[in-house]
Amino acid sequence: MRLAVHLHLYYLEQLPQILAYLKNLAGVDYNLIVTMCGEDAAAESGLKAFKPDVQIIKVENRGYDVAPFMEFLHRIKLDDYDYILKLHTKNTTKGNYTHLNGRRFDNALWAKVLYDALLESPQQVAKNLQTMAQNPQTGMISAAYCITNEHKLYDKWLDEIENFLLEMNLPAVRDFSFAAGTMFLARAEIFKPFLRYGIKDFEPTDGKIKEGTKAHIFERLFGAVVKASGFETYGVRQWRYGILLLRSAIIRFFYQKKITTSGNKLIKICKIPVYSKKTEV
Repeated sequence: MRLAVHLHLYYLEQLPQILAYLKNLAGVDYNLIVTMCGEDAAAESGLKAFKPDVQIIKVENRGYDVAPFMEFLHRIKLDDYDYILKLHTKNTTKGNYTHLNGRRFDNALWAKVLYDALLESPQQVAKNLQTMAQNPQTGMISAAYCITNEHKLYDKWLDEIENFLLEMNLPAVRDFSFAAGTMFLARAEIFKPFLRYGIKDFEPTDGKIKEGTKAHIFERLFGAVVKASGFETYGVRQWRYGILLLRSAIIRFFYQKKITTSGNKLIKICKIPVYSKKTEV
């Protein structure tokens, strides 16, 4: 068994935590390929101290973590590997969050749920690889709480997704699941159709744009390709997060404070708006 690990390291300060997770791959035969958007001697030194044969690739800041993943795919020989582990950093500053499967995730929790599902311990790593080895129908593994088949999250891009599948000579699919957050363990063969795309096919990253870029469409496309290729996506279920997310949902039901897309500060109690005021620019 051979594993290629891709890490897109954008938020450099997160490297120590990520290396702590990667230590749980001890005993696994893997190659580590890291993409970075600039020079950073400290980060590169830390990576080489951790794994001397690490390959570090400098890339343009395009397509969030997805375009660098395309560059990674072109830098390896997929036939040399059984599995691909895709990782990246996430913007964990306060106020960044998403809604998945009826639950609210701030980005720090979102990242932790994904990393824990894939790399929480050597035992979890072994369990995931065993799931892949013993279940030929399993094509991708990610955190169960981040795998979604909610149509509202991809219907508006379904025509584009089907066009990409057509370009890849894969059958169209209209119902599929995808790993929101694009961190997963997957069979290397699944990514061969993506070799027709390169990093230059993606627009420069603009962190203010939260949805609708080609990278966001590819986030969904990964899941569509898994299904179109005849595989299934398996979710690692972490029960403690179920309890934590339920607690968060209960708290949010009784009290919410947020800035709306129109720039209003809004407070809700029991989902009833009780205060709204335009924020100062």
